[in-house]
Amino acid sequence: MLLLLALSFLVAIIALFYIANSQNHHEDDHSRLLMAKAIENRQEINNSHITDNADWGEAWKNLHLTTNTRWAWDNQNLGESLYQTFHYEGIFVVSPDGQTRYSVLKGQLHLELIGTWLGKDPVPYLKQQLAESDGKAVSSLVVSEGQVTILSAAWITPGGDSSVVTDDGPRSLMIFADRLTPDKLSKMALEYGIQDAHVLRPQSSTVAGSSNQLELPALDGPVIFTWQSDNPGEALVICILPALVLLMFATLLTAFMLMKNVLRRARMSDESHFLLAQSQQALYSSECRFRDVAETTTDWIWEADENLRFTWISERFPAITGYHISDWIGRPVTEFLLNDSDVSSQLAYLCQSGGRITLPNSRYLSAQQHPRFCNMIVKRVFLPGGKTGFRGTATDVTQEVEALERVRYLSHFDEVTGLPNRVQMKEFLEGKLNSESTGEHQLAIIMIDLDKFKPVNDTYGHSVGDAVLHEVSTRLRACLKDSGLATRHGGDEFIIILPDVKNQEDIEALCREVIREINQPFLIEGCEIYVGASLGIALSPQDARTASDLLRYSDIALYKAKNEGRNQWAFFQRDMDEKIVQRREMEQELREGIRTGQLRMVYQPRYDTRCACITAVEALVRWQHPQHGLLMPDQFIPLAEETGLINALSDWVLYTACSETQRYLPGLAVSVNLSAGEFQDNGLYNRIKDVLEKTGLKSSRLEIEVTENVTLQDPVKTQKTMLQLKALGVKFLIDDFGTGFASLSYLRTFPFDGIKLDKSFIFPIDDSVSARQIVENMIGLGKAYALNVTAEGVETQIQLEQLTLLQCDSLQGYFIGMPVPIESLRDLNTCRI
Repeated sequence: MLLLLALSFLVAIIALFYIANSQNHHEDDHSRLLMAKAIENRQEINNSHITDNADWGEAWKNLHLTTNTRWAWDNQNLGESLYQTFHYEGIFVVSPDGQTRYSVLKGQLHLELIGTWLGKDPVPYLKQQLAESDGKAVSSLVVSEGQVTILSAAWITPGGDSSVVTDDGPRSLMIFADRLTPDKLSKMALEYGIQDAHVLRPQSSTVAGSSNQLELPALDGPVIFTWQSDNPGEALVICILPALVLLMFATLLTAFMLMKNVLRRARMSDESHFLLAQSQQALYSSECRFRDVAETTTDWIWEADENLRFTWISERFPAITGYHISDWIGRPVTEFLLNDSDVSSQLAYLCQSGGRITLPNSRYLSAQQHPRFCNMIVKRVFLPGGKTGFRGTATDVTQEVEALERVRYLSHFDEVTGLPNRVQMKEFLEGKLNSESTGEHQLAIIMIDLDKFKPVNDTYGHSVGDAVLHEVSTRLRACLKDSGLATRHGGDEFIIILPDVKNQEDIEALCREVIREINQPFLIEGCEIYVGASLGIALSPQDARTASDLLRYSDIALYKAKNEGRNQWAFFQRDMDEKIVQRREMEQELREGIRTGQLRMVYQPRYDTRCACITAVEALVRWQHPQHGLLMPDQFIPLAEETGLINALSDWVLYTACSETQRYLPGLAVSVNLSAGEFQDNGLYNRIKDVLEKTGLKSSRLEIEVTENVTLQDPVKTQKTMLQLKALGVKFLIDDFGTGFASLSYLRTFPFDGIKLDKSFIFPIDDSVSARQIVENMIGLGKAYALNVTAEGVETQIQLEQLTLLQCDSLQGYFIGMPVPIESLRDLNTCRI
């Protein structure tokens, strides 16, 4: 036995040396791979820089067609900045006949042949490499003045400049020289964790097969890089070998002593008793552990007899329900749950057949007689003595149910005014239009727009503006009584639907009363506020028979009422079709604007509360109209969707946002808004994939923002398209969450990564406890579905602090940052709020 132990330790020592040697070789192989990667990355960066400068119409004009020193040096298009910023020691422009026509050496304008500066002429070799690479930029190593130099070369081409006239003749060559000085090489290697990297001199003796050396091809022969090996195996041997030797002697001595101590067998019985006692202690500890878990978990656990009467309830029961445990011991489970025929039938079936059931969202009353909800799990079990009984758990889900009910309410009612929103309005209007009509009465739709309302928000703030809107809704209800439906269409627009109008005089009387009531002063927070109202009216069936046409015609009539002096009403007339003509003109102008580059892109930052920095931007499009000035998206996006221009507009936005983000905002994600209708386009996947390939932006940095309505138009096709893009790496966010009317089940069905709470939920949280509770519930709902939650419309420090306390993941709004051009956001990745 001692011999076997000694042999085992000897094998262990040999294995230790073998492992140490393997670790040394592995570490050197890893360092060699990192060193090669460092050189390769350096060459790729140089190739990217020279491509940016050579593939340029201005470079073609000023360096190939002619040598314009003023353009290149004086204007710093190819001058000192490349040395100061990127440390290029040499910049050369070689004419097609091989002559150096322009050169910058160490940031100074100095005409010198590249062959003279390097001591050898690399031009033929570089031209050969360019010919083999189909004109793409190439790099090569060359030894010059005892140091390795990276030469990057590219043909000077006009790039995408259509104004440049080209020919098929030979082209000039642009060369960047990056000399790897000892300091530069050492810093480059340290970035990859490599110490003391340097180049072996040609006269230095090299060890064949040395593991801490990297040989790379160069213009005039191989170049050998070497570095200081970490030698982890030596540290392993120093640490473990002494301990292993001591352990070997101690083990041998112990084995020898154990073999002599045969009396140890007499203690085996005592050890058995000890192990039994340990097992009993472990069982007791397990029981205590279960009891502690049962009393500290968020669920309460219960046990019942065969008649479903409570026999035991955990200590969490009083904290959640408010009852004492003794109040319910001996009472049936069916008495605790509110009378529900479906729950009773399920429990009765369980008593007969056994098994397990789940009772979701079961209602019960707390000790304070407040209705609450729980998810209850009931399982039939066998108790000691051969009896049967039941065990289960109950999870309180009251907040989740209330949040879901609140979201359902907000999907059909306006949060500020309590009026039906445009979804319910459209359902009501279409229902009335589709119902049979006697032909004696008419249906009227009145679109109301508040005059002079914007200054109220600007002067008094959004909270006062919301109070005005709420008071307007109250006055509209009072004017209507029970004769129709008043809804909020959005912003400061309201719609009244009169389903049974006998004559035009009744409509005018109502309009007169509405204007009179709205013109009365609004007493808000001690201030008298005055607004007006303009009304546009369309009638069915004489004007139109569809909801969309009636809304459009009433909007046209409203436009006329506003143009004629406001505080009045106008009925739609056929001669108002001029509005439609203007819309067609706007369509043509938008088509021309997309083609001629009138669109502008701005970016609004998104603040991550977890890392306290800007991690993403939202791309927003603007239209610089030649006559109307800068137009916001809501002024032309609906037109683009209706006319089929949305695809061309989205392609421009996607390409511009991805390319500018890739160029100016490294590391930041960019979100782009897409119309719900675009997901019915079979080519959407290929369009986005082509943009990512052309711009070089990683797919994980692109986020697509869609509204909840995207789930309503052919959900199967939409889901298929989203899954394809999801496999590509693109992320999806729900914009304006809580304002649509899609089913919440789509949060689980569709591959969404996050939700963006609409700003209408954020504005009132400064001074409204209920509004803050709503936002908290919506954040909790998003986290329950493992979604990233972003709050839009953050405009104050208080809102930022409250949303941070509510653990909202990201914030966006004017307080975080206004939408600005990309040039103003170049340093956002280092910003802190």
